[in-house]
Amino acid sequence: MKTLSNHSLLFDQDCPLCHWYTGIFLKYKMLDAKGRIAFQDIDQTQFPTVDYDLAKNKIALLNRNNGEVVYGIDGLVKVLGNNFGVVRFFIQFKIIRWLLEQLYNLISFNRKIVIPVSCNQSSSCNPSHNWFWRIAFIFICGLIVNLFVNSYFHHQLSAYYIGNPIWGDSVLFLGQIFFQIGACYLLKERNIYDYIGHVSFISFLGAILLAGFNIGLQLFDYYHIQIQMLQPLCYGIVFAWMFMEHRRRLAIADMNKWLTLTWLLYRFIIYPFAFTTI
Repeated sequence: MKTLSNHSLLFDQDCPLCHWYTGIFLKYKMLDAKGRIAFQDIDQTQFPTVDYDLAKNKIALLNRNNGEVVYGIDGLVKVLGNNFGVVRFFIQFKIIRWLLEQLYNLISFNRKIVIPVSCNQSSSCNPSHNWFWRIAFIFICGLIVNLFVNSYFHHQLSAYYIGNPIWGDSVLFLGQIFFQIGACYLLKERNIYDYIGHVSFISFLGAILLAGFNIGLQLFDYYHIQIQMLQPLCYGIVFAWMFMEHRRRLAIADMNKWLTLTWLLYRFIIYPFAFTTI
């Protein structure tokens, strides 16, 4: 690997995702030994050319020799393109650059939702509140949830499911979000912005698990293995995991623990309208 010398990424040390990918750059010597600097530890007067407000949202790549700074996708392309010419080639196409920029923004503004950390630390490098990218994140989670959960209900629980097979789980997904927003107001949880991101991502992760179970159960059925008992059991396992994940994320994010019970209450309220035991 060719090393991009005298360049440093200003990374968020409170973000496990940032730790991971900047660590890869150092491990494979794409950057030199000083190739990353924790945003929280930097002396801002030492590097006056850095826009520190922008660097909270888009990781900054600093040239330590001349002070030149690039941000976000431009910094990553510079690091990767130093070794992979194909990266420099494809980034020339405007549509590819635009798509990568949107993907970068989606991840960057929601990075502390994807891997939960506390956003109540005043000293941490928290991304700015951006409702466009938070709503976009929730929308994408909702699409995946509707696709995978409805598929599971259709293939595995069709005898019990009475919801709409096309958009049924979208209604339940949105209902959960608005129900939890109301619960936040009642319980005086101020960080609604991050909380609804966590609720959406928990549903997204649950949908991914259900998709895996759905594939497995269809394989069992193909080989004539009885799956009648496994179908509701797998759904129950995912439900239990989502409950525990909700609790875990609230503990990490320093949010009101009673929100887990309201999350559970909503599920108990809506399930009679989605399933029948007959």
